[in-house]
Amino acid sequence: MSTDGIRARERAWLARLRPEDEAVIGSAVSDPMLVAEVVARVGRAAAGWAIEAGQAMAARRNVHGLSDVRYVHFRPRRSYEALALSAVVSLSGDHTPPAALRSEVSALVREAVPRGVSVDVGLQGVQLFHSDFLGRLFDWCGAHLPAESQAEVMRQMSADLFEGMAALSALMAQEFAVTRDRWLAGAAAARQEMVRDILAGREIGRDAAMSRLSYDLTVHHLALIAWSDTEVDGGADELADAATRLLTAAGCSSVLLVPTGTAKLWAWGGRVSGPPTPGPDRQSAPRNQGLPPHLRVALGRPGYALAGFRRSHEQALAAERAGRVGRSPGPVYDYERLELPILLNADPVAAAEFVTRVLGPLAADDPAMAELRNTLSAYLDDDRAVSAVAERLHIAKNTVLYRVKKAEQLRGRPVKEDRLAVHAALNFVEVFGPPSQRAD
Repeated sequence: MSTDGIRARERAWLARLRPEDEAVIGSAVSDPMLVAEVVARVGRAAAGWAIEAGQAMAARRNVHGLSDVRYVHFRPRRSYEALALSAVVSLSGDHTPPAALRSEVSALVREAVPRGVSVDVGLQGVQLFHSDFLGRLFDWCGAHLPAESQAEVMRQMSADLFEGMAALSALMAQEFAVTRDRWLAGAAAARQEMVRDILAGREIGRDAAMSRLSYDLTVHHLALIAWSDTEVDGGADELADAATRLLTAAGCSSVLLVPTGTAKLWAWGGRVSGPPTPGPDRQSAPRNQGLPPHLRVALGRPGYALAGFRRSHEQALAAERAGRVGRSPGPVYDYERLELPILLNADPVAAAEFVTRVLGPLAADDPAMAELRNTLSAYLDDDRAVSAVAERLHIAKNTVLYRVKKAEQLRGRPVKEDRLAVHAALNFVEVFGPPSQRAD
């Protein structure tokens, strides 16, 4: 028998699924527009049978022994009715889902996405529905169709149902993608707005803010800003992963991530028992986290409660600015290490005058002067321990002594006379570069 012949008989059997029953049609909780469309496409008998089947499946949705989250389980009766109505349409050979079905699927997905239900779980629900519905259909065929017609009709019904479920799955996947993107954008925007209110010192309901952010504002905080030098695929996820790893390594038990663009992220880590600790050597500890070469991170100092939340972020912003405009190699810019140069740079003109006055010719933008500055800075860092400086810079002790003496000659006075000012000026140049390099 030809396919058209089989479908003609299939449609004839559809009309016999059950006698027309106004009570069943009237008991539907699905969108009336969906019910009316299905009645128009397959008849009242088939639509009534689908409604009854959907109601029965909703009543026993745990029959597979899976938790509800594995099923299309939000508003189960309405959801299963809608799926059954769509399925019975496909049995007519028309595999296009009813137009009114999209609103039902959209409503289902809008409830699922905020609860963390993924598209995979949604599609598994469709598969489980497909299996259950097909079993019910075959049971009906076995009980009502002549034996000589059962194999052909059931084979064609199975093929048509498969096509219909494939179209339904495609529709659901599309709705998940659109809804998830919209929800994530809305949730991110709401979090960002709340965070900006907090940073601006506006009046907020603390408990409401913590609920919206899913983050405790009453603990010790460490602020972090992560950004990428280049736009790369998956950059937002890469930033989030790097921030989470660094904050977790600092002892934070909770993390708040607030994307502020495709290549930048604000983050906070919270710790109840005390301030987060990036490590005994704050300069080197974050560098061991395996950051990709194009990522940069700025850290604030730990702070407590709302005031500390704000202050740590302000410090991370200052460290970020130093990292972007300065010469510090990165990839981690730590406010605690950069604090003095950052404070000096609050008045760039005065800072340049200070550096030029204290360092004299050593402040010049010249490789030979840079070598002398580097040695002198290490000499002061190590409390003038020549052996330690020689080991640190991999040079001879006599070379250290020669360079320190040369630097003092250029300045016109020994470093011990104004050691603190010299050290501060050297740190400033290390971070922001020589004054001659800087635009006014």
